[in-house]
Amino acid sequence: MPRSSSAAATDKKTLLLVLLILVNIALVIFGFYFLYHNFASGSENMEAKKDMAKSLVEYNRRLAKNLEVDSRALVHEALSRFNYEIELAASGDEINRAILVHGSRTQEIILQEYQTKQREKVLSLVNQDENVKAVTGYDKLKLTVRLLREEGVKVEPDGFLTPQTIENISETIIPGELMQDLDVEIEVENGHGQLMQPVNLMEQIRTLTKEIDTLRVSLHDLRVKAGFGEMTGPGIIVRIYDAENGYTSDTIIHDTDVRDMVNELFAAGASGVAVGNQRLTATSAIRCVGPSILVNDERISVNPVVITAIGDPEVLESGLDIMRITLEISRQVTIEIDRVENLTLPAFIPR
Repeated sequence: MPRSSSAAATDKKTLLLVLLILVNIALVIFGFYFLYHNFASGSENMEAKKDMAKSLVEYNRRLAKNLEVDSRALVHEALSRFNYEIELAASGDEINRAILVHGSRTQEIILQEYQTKQREKVLSLVNQDENVKAVTGYDKLKLTVRLLREEGVKVEPDGFLTPQTIENISETIIPGELMQDLDVEIEVENGHGQLMQPVNLMEQIRTLTKEIDTLRVSLHDLRVKAGFGEMTGPGIIVRIYDAENGYTSDTIIHDTDVRDMVNELFAAGASGVAVGNQRLTATSAIRCVGPSILVNDERISVNPVVITAIGDPEVLESGLDIMRITLEISRQVTIEIDRVENLTLPAFIPR
């Protein structure tokens, strides 16, 4: 039978919506690729990186609004979490992690909620069917409504739903405009149907794969924080020089001075610290052996002793003020501090 003008308008609206979805997905994929490669180089300003990352949040927010799922709790929570992680990020690595973990997860939740909404629409129409209302007693009947992009609406068991209900489903949710086939499993009991949790092996595999990828990212993040992976971000470079012509014990730098400075940096919120290009971990040792200083049992260069730390440059520098003034006045040593927009700490390599 010919479609009404409202149905044709729905077709057009749905087609435009699908095209918009595809455009948004393409933009998100492009954004992920662009952000990943630019952040890896560490060449851009942090604020610019955050602005670009936030644009991905807006793409997902627009997608959710166009699919009319932006008011759903899971979608709202995912978008808020994504935005929060970007705001919280203090380095390029942390922005990368927020995008890789929360960006793809947010879009996945949006599309899942969209499918759930479609299933709910099908359920509402099924519950209006006279044959469903006629089911009496407490014997449960399993009903499967399949929305196939090529074949339209199929119902199992065949012939259970009335032709009018099938037509209503086809006009409300046009199978040909869906991004993929959709199975809606319904359990009918005592004249009323309710959705059954779909069991899809491929979906479970995809979910487990995503969880594994998330765990890999988390493991990498933990390795970086523990010192076993490279860390990049803003921070400071500290150079400590012996007193001019200094040779006595109180005019040269000792392991205790280096340890005290490292402790001050961590107390000021440093995410990672390296001394003489040796990354510090929970088991690192800084000690003197004769005139040499060993870090991780490796001899480092002295005069100057170079300490690099990642964190808020202003806060880290302020955290060293008292110690710097004390050493310069009481022992005539020289301490130089440079703020750096982006530096890289090496990973600790066990010997």
